[in-house]
Amino acid sequence: CQFFFAPHQMQVAPCCWLLLLLAASPWPLPVACDVVRYQWDVRDWVVDFLRPTIPTETLCAGRGPLCGSAFSNTAREVPFHIDSSKMKSAQLVNGLYPGPLIEAKEGDMVEVTVINNLRASGTTIHWHGLHMRGTPWADGPVQIAQAPIMPNTNYTYRFEAYPAGTFYWHSHMDALQQSKGVKGPIIIHAKDEPFRKMYTREKVIMVSDEWRDPEACFKLDGAMPGNPVCSDAVYASFNGQWGDGTDRYPYPLITVQRGECYRLRWINSGGNAENFIITLAGHNATMIAVDGSPVKPVQVQSFNIHNGERTDIVVCMDQDPGYYLITAEYDYGCRMLRGKGYPVPGFHPVEACRWYAFLHYEGTTAPPPPPYRPFHPHFEVPRGTGGGAQPRPTTGAVFDLTLREGYGVTEPLHPDPLDAEPDVRYMVTLGLKGPTEVRPLNIPSSRGRWYTDLDGRRMSWTSPRSPILHTKGRCGAEGVPVLDIPENVTTVELVINNLSPTEHILHMHGGYFRVINVAKFDWCTIDKASCFLLPKEANPCPAEDRDYGDRDDPWLAVPDFQPHVGPVPLRLPWVKAPLYWGCRYNRSKDERHQNLQTPLVKDTVSVWQRSWTVVRFHATNPGAWLFHCHLQPHIPLGMMMVFNVRPSAQPPIPETVPTQGPCPVWSWAKKYEQQAKDLQTTARATYNQYRKDYEAFQMEL
Repeated sequence: CQFFFAPHQMQVAPCCWLLLLLAASPWPLPVACDVVRYQWDVRDWVVDFLRPTIPTETLCAGRGPLCGSAFSNTAREVPFHIDSSKMKSAQLVNGLYPGPLIEAKEGDMVEVTVINNLRASGTTIHWHGLHMRGTPWADGPVQIAQAPIMPNTNYTYRFEAYPAGTFYWHSHMDALQQSKGVKGPIIIHAKDEPFRKMYTREKVIMVSDEWRDPEACFKLDGAMPGNPVCSDAVYASFNGQWGDGTDRYPYPLITVQRGECYRLRWINSGGNAENFIITLAGHNATMIAVDGSPVKPVQVQSFNIHNGERTDIVVCMDQDPGYYLITAEYDYGCRMLRGKGYPVPGFHPVEACRWYAFLHYEGTTAPPPPPYRPFHPHFEVPRGTGGGAQPRPTTGAVFDLTLREGYGVTEPLHPDPLDAEPDVRYMVTLGLKGPTEVRPLNIPSSRGRWYTDLDGRRMSWTSPRSPILHTKGRCGAEGVPVLDIPENVTTVELVINNLSPTEHILHMHGGYFRVINVAKFDWCTIDKASCFLLPKEANPCPAEDRDYGDRDDPWLAVPDFQPHVGPVPLRLPWVKAPLYWGCRYNRSKDERHQNLQTPLVKDTVSVWQRSWTVVRFHATNPGAWLFHCHLQPHIPLGMMMVFNVRPSAQPPIPETVPTQGPCPVWSWAKKYEQQAKDLQTTARATYNQYRKDYEAFQMEL
């Protein structure tokens, strides 16, 4: 075996069977592969949440011989110098934000040793978009694939780099760690890259909303529906950097070379913001992949990337050198701008809905763009310089998968038509169980529970007592929404009805799905804010298709309910317009619009407010796979469920995988037998020693 070392990484080439045996995988592995290793140190940090790590060219000039060298590629502000309004208790991997890049070739084995040095929290890591073929225990969600990696311990994840594409990793411990900094990109290069001749270089760009106190906004009262604790978004970053052009917070830059064509791999790693619409001034873009899956190239002038989604575009740097504006717009937030948006009960107004970076031509003589005032009442927009001062208009499609029209913009590069009928159909409903009012004595996160409906049960997620995969869902999962898919089923159709006034972004672990149908409601689009507060009399949904989020709660569901103070009705007009309702999929009317020939292949999908979406997936990858809303506040409030796929074929759990709870791991019988034998041996030896000591004591008497 030959070993090649790089910072935080070791590669082994070619694949050595001895090392693969040490990987303890019960599944056969490909012969021609590399083993790519990383070592991660997860620690608590105090950072400026708008710029947790800062390129050394910003801070290091003239401060020592190692500044800016290969030994010091990032720096951090000393906590004593951070303004208290910007100071954040962060959790970072190897001191970086975003965290380290994982880069491998399709079919490689990836090994990541996670050393948990957090002071008071366990952690787990999920590999968002990777399928974990043969290693479902490495998927990461706590109490589904594994128990937490506890403080002062470590665990090594081992999995196949599959499929090829743009992905990312993040903590799957709770709703906090990802927004506190535990996330980073994954790039898996295809064995046969279909678009390789279109570009000469690559860059990764992660966009995310940023939060100083995710504890307040994502886990406690701030996560509850109908509360004014936190805005939908205030700040957003490009590769971990927010900027307004000042010396303290310079603009984030994507530095490029003129004459080169770049594959820009965009990742929305956000927490609460539902989406960002990305535009690049002066440069036409060709979209080539969504969620890691290649599509037929199409020129786009903008693309909407939802929470958890990825979009790959090719951009050629063929303009005059300068600084060209890049915009990330949260269009839903723009409807709630302070002083300009519409009033929504329980929602805090937002201070900003657009954030900016610049495409920077290396070597340009143009001056840097001047600062702008991000929270000015007139909503200033930065201006580019050099060639970017007057950029040419861009052309192309507007790519937005929020509503049906976006699905006609492109199709898979290699379409795989589906059969007319699936093997089984399920209906999943997204909604809220009330009541939602916030009172001083309410227990946090106990009011207003989100759910993913199974067979009308309105089941909100509760944590199983032992990891579901470790018991095949047969122990410790009482009252947990687990869908046992029949063993003989291959193709599953999911009808997803959203019975709420908010969009949900759903992500499926363990594989791709095909989006075959999406609602088209002209009365409920991003431009028609009235959809949020439609009264009963103006409800355009046919009566037979209406459903309510909580049929048992009059505050949420009963249109004619009026609260009283004694005998006097309060006559609150908004009570007559229940917020939590939706217009369900009606197969007899809606099935004719489905696309079985060229449906887009994805692992993350937006389900618009009061709307529905239909997807199909192949239930052929044995494991316990999470299906959940990817908006961070919806996780602790229960919008999750699990698909239990082919339990009889699920591979044995390696004995190194963290577990906990009262239930035994189904495949550890030999370990338990040995533990029992060891216990008997220890007990026998202890007993014999006791008798010997007792007899000696009697002799002395």
